[in-house]
Amino acid sequence: MTRLGPVYTLAAGAVMAVALGVASATTSPATRTVNAQDDTPATPAQAITEASPAPEVVKTARPTPAKADYAGRVTGNGGLIAVSVRNGKAVGYFCDGKIEAWMKGRAADGKVTLSGRGDASLTARLGGGGAAGTLGFGGRKWSFKAPTVKKPSGLYRATALVRGADVRAGWIYLDDGTRVGLTLVGDEVADVPIPEPGENAVVNGVEVDPQDVDEFIEGF
Repeated sequence: MTRLGPVYTLAAGAVMAVALGVASATTSPATRTVNAQDDTPATPAQAITEASPAPEVVKTARPTPAKADYAGRVTGNGGLIAVSVRNGKAVGYFCDGKIEAWMKGRAADGKVTLSGRGDASLTARLGGGGAAGTLGFGGRKWSFKAPTVKKPSGLYRATALVRGADVRAGWIYLDDGTRVGLTLVGDEVADVPIPEPGENAVVNGVEVDPQDVDEFIEGF
């Protein structure tokens, strides 16, 4: 009898192996071949978070007094200067007894800026108990420092009609008793004594009432 048993066994094994391979290929999930070039990198706009805008810088205004009076000396010319502030409005007066300059303007952001007839001008910083700045007129400039003052020191002004003539006068009083003033009758300088604080001036025999800043600044 021919021995075919092992041959049949090997053949059967081979058939079984083929069948298992087919079954494995049928049931296993498909494998995708991925090309590295297909992976698109994130764009910079995607990868970088958008920067926040820089915070806005807010400028803080320097404090400006609602009401203040300053009076002092002008360096180098022998005159006196007075500056007064009322709710943002400001007035200034320079006088050396021979010439004068009235100025007006505004007070804001811790400073005053004034101008007057001709080329009269004044700028000053306010603070530290005083006003310090520059006075200009007649093509020249001088520096000044004027501490805060209280009545009866400070600035006074008078306007009147005396015997048919326009009268204008200004006076500055310092805390140490120094004073200066000038009176004009028409366009001429008049010899009128400086009145004591609280008293009237006498112009051509007629009393003229000096007004403090609170009384004249609105109409100035």
